[in-house]
Amino acid sequence: MENLVSAAGGVCAVSALICVLRMIAGGTKLKAQAELIIKLVLAASVIAVISEGAVSLEIPDIPSGSGTDYSEAEQVRDAELVRHTGENISEVLRGQLSAAGIETEKIETEVNILEDGSIIISRVIISSADNEAAAEIIRSSLGQETEVVNGDS
Repeated sequence: MENLVSAAGGVCAVSALICVLRMIAGGTKLKAQAELIIKLVLAASVIAVISEGAVSLEIPDIPSGSGTDYSEAEQVRDAELVRHTGENISEVLRGQLSAAGIETEKIETEVNILEDGSIIISRVIISSADNEAAAEIIRSSLGQETEVVNGDS
């Protein structure tokens, strides 16, 4: 940090020297040559600061990712996808049952998502005043092979 402060001070001093030289030298040939020399000194000092900073720059050691890191992320993503899909299907079923006049206290949908992306609804758990009628509506929506379980028992 001290090097950076001293370099900034040097740049300011050289810039001030260039301005003073311009005022003193006026339009002579000496002015152009003196400005060139001072600009070269300025460029050399800036390059020295940059190269010194590059040499002392420490790059942190970042561990490379392993396959297990990605598999954990995929498992979390898949679990969240299953949970979210189950909630969405439950809300759709709740809307269908409500439209049929059946109020539900609880409706949970167990979902499995296969590797090819297909969704399998393995089981629906319901709690309502008329579980049999609700089960029929759910089976008519999802298929007769869908397992509908009474959540009260």
